[in-house]
Amino acid sequence: MQPYILSRTALERRAIDLLVIGGGVAGTFAALAAKRADPARSVVIVEQSNILGGQGTVGGVAGFVGDTARVNAIFAELVARLERAGKIDPYRSNDDRRAYDLESCGFYLQEMVAEAGIETWLHAVALDGKAQDGWVKEVLISVGPTLAVVEPAMVIDATGNALIADILGLPTRHLGALAQLPMSLYFTLWDTGRPVRPFLPEGCPRWDNDDDLPMTSLHGFADGRIEVKMKVVGFDAADGFSLSEAEIHGRRQMMGLIYHLQTRGYRGRHAAGGGKPLATYTLASVSRAIGQREGRRIIGRATLTEDDIRHAAIFDDAVAVGTYHLDFHWPDTDKRAGTGITDMVEPYHIPLGAMLPQGMHNVLCPGRSLSGDQMALSSYRAMATCAQMGFGAGIAAALASASRGSLAALDPTALRAAIKAGGQSLDLSRYGDYLRCLQLIEEIIPIAASDGDRLMLERLSNGRTHASLMKGNAVVAAALRERTAWSSIGPLEDAASLSPDTARPNAVIPDAAVPSPAVPDAVKGQVRFDTTGAILAFAEACPSSALTEDGAVGCILLKRCHRGEERWELHATVDEPGRLFALIVAGDRLRYRVLSTDHRSAVAPDLIPTAIGCAVAFAARDGRIHFWEASEDRFADIGSPAPDPQTLKRRPYEDHLLLAEAPGLEIAS
Repeated sequence: MQPYILSRTALERRAIDLLVIGGGVAGTFAALAAKRADPARSVVIVEQSNILGGQGTVGGVAGFVGDTARVNAIFAELVARLERAGKIDPYRSNDDRRAYDLESCGFYLQEMVAEAGIETWLHAVALDGKAQDGWVKEVLISVGPTLAVVEPAMVIDATGNALIADILGLPTRHLGALAQLPMSLYFTLWDTGRPVRPFLPEGCPRWDNDDDLPMTSLHGFADGRIEVKMKVVGFDAADGFSLSEAEIHGRRQMMGLIYHLQTRGYRGRHAAGGGKPLATYTLASVSRAIGQREGRRIIGRATLTEDDIRHAAIFDDAVAVGTYHLDFHWPDTDKRAGTGITDMVEPYHIPLGAMLPQGMHNVLCPGRSLSGDQMALSSYRAMATCAQMGFGAGIAAALASASRGSLAALDPTALRAAIKAGGQSLDLSRYGDYLRCLQLIEEIIPIAASDGDRLMLERLSNGRTHASLMKGNAVVAAALRERTAWSSIGPLEDAASLSPDTARPNAVIPDAAVPSPAVPDAVKGQVRFDTTGAILAFAEACPSSALTEDGAVGCILLKRCHRGEERWELHATVDEPGRLFALIVAGDRLRYRVLSTDHRSAVAPDLIPTAIGCAVAFAARDGRIHFWEASEDRFADIGSPAPDPQTLKRRPYEDHLLLAEAPGLEIAS
């Protein structure tokens, strides 16, 4: 048979500096970054839906995840517009999700794009393309009923399905149904204020109890809405026929779930209404499209792996920072219990090389199409991270277009500088407080101390920590923590690259060190512990009578620094074996954390502030040097036990209302 020839001649032929295919968060931020970097260049966004925002609007995901306080200047502008309209939650470090209003987000993205002079073609999709010697020369676009041939200098494929790579026959990763991360359908229920008549349409599923339901999450809003997320498995997001079946199946499944919620309620994790039947709620809206977690990914010049993400990867060609935990859902079951991995990770770099399809010179694939393994994808697919990836891709496209060179030939130093100029930091040390309650580092530093030595910590750029062992003013041993692991280094090794990051977030200037524990005159007060090791009384916060009981011991102030209006202190008891504890003093409130019950007092410890909270290095009596880093969430009020780790683990996933209290709506976590 002859090759298929279009019956209609393309009505438009356009030369464009940057063609962005896919108007989700990654694509929209790529277009904005490129246009603002060079307003004279032409930028077009091609979006198959009727609104920008992708999964954040079309897919119904009404909440940003990842660190939304440190994305870039354009994201901050979007947040500011939503805040002025009262349509987004404030940033709270320990909330997994920052809720916002879907339609408002789509509207403001549309306005920001229009104000920048970017063309947006809605109801549009790329149908075909031509490449020569690794350069895309033409892309055929269907804009509703109109056909256009675009001749782009640069192409950014932000479809989440590596569409251009697939069109051009480039190798991709495509796992298919029951192997991909599963889809989810979002829909919204409204409280009518009066009983509604539940109805289960024929052919829709019915479940006997909550354990049989597909994985379900309910998010309550102050205006009476309840947003429902429902897992859908067994379909392939990168196959059009399978995706169509997923939409149809998902809506049948949704009708069964609505009936269950109205008649039985839901008492599982993420349950609204106190688990009672939502007898007054009715269906208000369904997302424009089913939510997709995974489709097709490129094979890039570099590949981001699970190991990279678990070990705080650092790349010379970094264009973005990932801050979201691993969020892996088993793809072959629709149930919740025991069906996922949600391991918290330290911030990590995302390299430009993972956006560049092998053999291509003018194509970038940020977002879900990035070259990465599936576990890595479960983290970098988050919207705040996609906003950074898109921004980095847009800056890279603008630089390459200006030089008329290959993206692979970009100077990493110039690229990083341009990204930083756009308000997007690539320094991993500036991140870390997102979901800080989940972060706890307890490690051994591979250096050996002797009596009279002093430990000194410094937080460096890109999440690195330098530990020195001092004897007098001389460094006798040193170690570097990089990519989540410690290694011994020479005391003066690479001194230029180990300069402290004095501009880090929450940077403080420590007070002058108080005398070492060996000096009796340094005793500052007394402390009393209970049998479990918790602090019952401390001199600065408790009446003296609480310290006169048996068990009170003297303690010494070893280090003090300020963080905002808070004072962070490190103390040690004078008894043997010594106990080491940290304090946070904020007004009249005093919190503590016992770090060691076997502290070696002859080696002076150190405490420094970090983006997470604080880091401490100290010696144990067995000679080992310990490193501890965590946030204030690991501290307890005087007289209270240490926080329960399981409670801290649940904290980010406790649902909250948007902006205001909603009387009468209970949220059951």
